Amino acid sequence: MTHQMERSIFVLMNASVKIAESGPVVPHVLDGIPFAADFRYWTGGSGKSYLTRGFPIDMASDFAGAPVILAAVDEDGRREAVWIGLAVGRRFEAGLAAAKAAGATEAHVHLLAVGAEARTAVLRDLRRALGAAPKRASAESGASAGHRDLAA
Repeated sequence: MTHQMERSIFVLMNASVKIAESGPVVPHVLDGIPFAADFRYWTGGSGKSYLTRGFPIDMASDFAGAPVILAAVDEDGRREAVWIGLAVGRRFEAGLAAAKAAGATEAHVHLLAVGAEARTAVLRDLRRALGAAPKRASAESGASAGHRDLAA
């Protein structure tokens, strides 16, 4: 018997919210290592930190089913979450296209959550950090300002 889990996708489009005041924190244990900037902590609403590795946005689909934050980088190097969800399915593809259109250039992938329940918990916690329900992307338009995704 196989079980299929419905996947929730969270999209933040045209919102001026940041997960952290100055963007996600680079782990200090990596200070001085050339690839240290690839790793970031994003903080959830619970205060828990989630270690992610950053990749070019076009690599996001290489991590099917993983929690991913698509982020835009401002001129000061701060990251802003544009899209948060699981890297899988049509809603992900629509969210990816909409995030790119909104200026996202990086995919921050959390690979430490084991199992569907853990991945969903990560997404819920990151969403709580934002303080408002994110907008839901529609497969047709990429983003819809009038709808909220309350699935997770």
